[in-house]
Amino acid sequence: MPQQMQGQLPVLLVDNSNTRTKFAVSVGGSLLHDGETRCLPTRGMSAPAIRGLISGWRYGRVCISSVVADSRAALEAAFAGSPVCWVNAAACGPLFAEYAGAATLGADRVANVLAAAEYGRFPVVAVDMGTAVTFDVVGAGPRFLGGVIAPGRQMMVDALHAQTSLLPFVHAAADPLHCIGGDTVEAMQAGVRAGFVGMLENAMRGIERELGAKPFFIATGGDSPAAVQCVPGFDVLDELLTMRGIALAAERAR
Repeated sequence: MPQQMQGQLPVLLVDNSNTRTKFAVSVGGSLLHDGETRCLPTRGMSAPAIRGLISGWRYGRVCISSVVADSRAALEAAFAGSPVCWVNAAACGPLFAEYAGAATLGADRVANVLAAAEYGRFPVVAVDMGTAVTFDVVGAGPRFLGGVIAPGRQMMVDALHAQTSLLPFVHAAADPLHCIGGDTVEAMQAGVRAGFVGMLENAMRGIERELGAKPFFIATGGDSPAAVQCVPGFDVLDELLTMRGIALAAERAR
């Protein structure tokens, strides 16, 4: 059970993404328990399941980053009676003031921008590799400049399977070590790997070209450990980047 620090109760942080919903706790914008997270599959998530997962965690309020509208009812029911804030660009100050699309910016991207800016290395780019891949660019100031949204690895495989009659369902995580697949499954995996790596490299080069300077690239998200092994140019792997951003958003909302 988290201890109170400087008179504050911990904040429960919720990262509600398309595939998994992750939970952690923070105090004063810093993650507790060495960044320990607990997870539930997002699809079919319920209030009883959430309460069971976080049983024993003590918190005074909740900060939620959600990109899944269908999860809202379960989250609201799970935290009924607790003060809740929802991450959004409007509540995060001048960082997003010059970005015309702030009202449509996903909460996960807002959190990533907040955490990336804390590195103090400008320009900085947060590359979040999950169900989708997002590149979020922060310039000096700091100010959010915009970004890129692309399909993730598994989404590429799903599209091949869904849009053809005979191609099977394949798990994208099984990357072949060669480029010429010996059967249909290997050929699909090789194609997705080539497309994924090529997309990352091309987007990173394009961002650097438009900025006119080498940015500080941060890799995060479920596919980031594999990506940094085969894509040059990443400066740091921070698998807790989004959760750190939610913790910072919670402090701004205090």
